[in-house]
Amino acid sequence: VVVVVVVAVVVGGVCVGVDAATSFMAGVAKVNGSLPIGVPLAGFNHGDRRVPDWPVPAETPYTTWMTPSVGRMDDTNIRCLAIKDDSSTHFFVSADAIGADGTLRKLAVLQAQAMGSSATLESVTFHASHSHSGPGAVSPSFLWAVAPATDLLVPSLQLALAESIGKAIYEAEKNLQPASIGVTSGLLYNVTQNRRAKISPYVNINSIDPNLGIIRVDDASGKPIATLWNFAIHGVCFGPSNMLLSSDIMGGVNNLLEQSGDVGMPLFVNGDAGDIDPTGETCANKPNYAGAPIIADAIKKTRASATTSSSATFSRASNIVDFGPTQLNITLARWENCTSGGFLDICTLCEAIHCDLNPHLDSAWIENAPRFTALRFNVNGNNSLFVTLPGEPLVELGNDVRSDAKELGFDTILLAGYSNNHMGYFATEDEYDIGGYESELTFWGVGTADLVRKSCKDVATLVKP
Repeated sequence: VVVVVVVAVVVGGVCVGVDAATSFMAGVAKVNGSLPIGVPLAGFNHGDRRVPDWPVPAETPYTTWMTPSVGRMDDTNIRCLAIKDDSSTHFFVSADAIGADGTLRKLAVLQAQAMGSSATLESVTFHASHSHSGPGAVSPSFLWAVAPATDLLVPSLQLALAESIGKAIYEAEKNLQPASIGVTSGLLYNVTQNRRAKISPYVNINSIDPNLGIIRVDDASGKPIATLWNFAIHGVCFGPSNMLLSSDIMGGVNNLLEQSGDVGMPLFVNGDAGDIDPTGETCANKPNYAGAPIIADAIKKTRASATTSSSATFSRASNIVDFGPTQLNITLARWENCTSGGFLDICTLCEAIHCDLNPHLDSAWIENAPRFTALRFNVNGNNSLFVTLPGEPLVELGNDVRSDAKELGFDTILLAGYSNNHMGYFATEDEYDIGGYESELTFWGVGTADLVRKSCKDVATLVKP
């Protein structure tokens, strides 16, 4: 049984000094961002995805340490929602990809500007769906490349994807029209599960984030333009044996929503899904995912509960935070719950060499100066927060960020994980000490989640009601 509870909260709160008659505008665009067959599939670093004699390379035109994809199950798309009020424009970009690489984001903004867009690094938030069957070889981060979870950067692939993203930004801005917006949230249960329940005493299988956030955008006549849906779910219905490009279950939901014609263009923004997987029942009958109609129906029901306004405004703040070099803290104590596989397969390595290391890797290895962005939507006297997190927050961290936002006075909170940059997992102190895969890939030590939480609160404070 799947439970959907609609929470009737609408976005906004009128900014002081803002004309209540402000005209709101919105535009959307969808671009096929599929890269050539033969690119590596980013996400899993073991099984069929990794070359047999890793780290010995087995080079092909697009791969080095990973095996090439052999076909395409479905397109991997780029979707952009542009919104505009009297003072500013913002672009939400959603990609069927494993992570939101910051270098790719910068290249895409430059491409959009070259086409004539007004987009800037501050006005674009880049959101990865976290499909584990999307394209690799598009990030310069060497840690992910050698893992191998994304493989070595192929500049021509990176540029091709940046051009697709830039085109989506440009076309969404070109399509701006008078619109209305509403933000609301619902609760969706029984389609996800907590995968750390097997090793952690702090969670059980039902320790999930059930929040289903919705940004509803309609045109002046009330016809749907777009629906941004925000939910915590890993894109792992297909495992490492799959060698076909795929947008995974999130793309399956988007396809159903588009076919229905009820929501305009759907855009998926993942949440605090670091320890949240789809259930087996949700993935059943893939690629005709049994859970996709359930999720799509919940999105449509929650969207219908949102009250929109054409006099909406929004405010934005953006901070770059320097995390500094990594604090990997590779000790056997933290790997005692470890199994072979995962991004780095450190488990097998440490068993052999008895690790007790704390490497301090710089930005050549992994991004360490992420951009945190917060938007406050102001509609009909209520306040909603949209805040980005540059990687994979565990659900406990998501709960903490939501609690902080409530204390700041926000009514509805949308957590945008996997956004702007990709810096690995963000395990909280309790989960870090327990160990396991998500702890191993928390790269700035036991205080990583606290630093992410503080960064979210700091940027949210700048736009608080």
